[in-house]
Amino acid sequence: MRKLLQGLLALPVVLLSTAVWAGPTDDLLDRLRKLESLKGDFEQVVLDKGGTHMQEASGEFQVARGNRFYWSTEMPFAQLAVSDGNTVWVYDQDLEQVVVRPLSKDLGQTPALLFGGKPADVAAAFDISERHRDGADVTYRLTPKGTDPLFDQLDVTFQGEQPASMRLQDALGQQTVIDFRGLRVNAGIDDTLFHFVPPEGTDVIRQQQ
Repeated sequence: MRKLLQGLLALPVVLLSTAVWAGPTDDLLDRLRKLESLKGDFEQVVLDKGGTHMQEASGEFQVARGNRFYWSTEMPFAQLAVSDGNTVWVYDQDLEQVVVRPLSKDLGQTPALLFGGKPADVAAAFDISERHRDGADVTYRLTPKGTDPLFDQLDVTFQGEQPASMRLQDALGQQTVIDFRGLRVNAGIDDTLFHFVPPEGTDVIRQQQ
């Protein structure tokens, strides 16, 4: 019994030492490697530089390895973004219009690929640091290495092994905060979600990369 207690008491020290040795990049990549798919709801708020709410939105999303995602905004208006890993469809229901373009593999241009792309690509695309840690909650800061990214920095917070939120800030100080709700990890996803067929009568606009 005494040896068992000694082992249990020593375990947090071993884990702490390993985490410190690994560093924030390896720590984040290890979490991302465990995520083959994610689905749940989201709430999104856009803030100006002074913190004033400019826009709010909510909906549901599904993301899977292979750069595939299904991002459905339900409020304040219906809009859908879908990727099969090669093509992106952005469908505006009110305008009866869909924009079709090749998927950019540049993570600085497509932050949704943080959870659906290759974890090794995340390390290649960003400088990664640890911004905050409180028990099982940890926030990583990702700064794009590439030129002309959509955002200057991205903070992603995990609660245990699950993503809890993302916060993006652009060059003007505007922030987009996305909170995840009711997440299901590696629960299996219908692959047909990741290919969009425009409804009859939809205006299709094709763009090049």
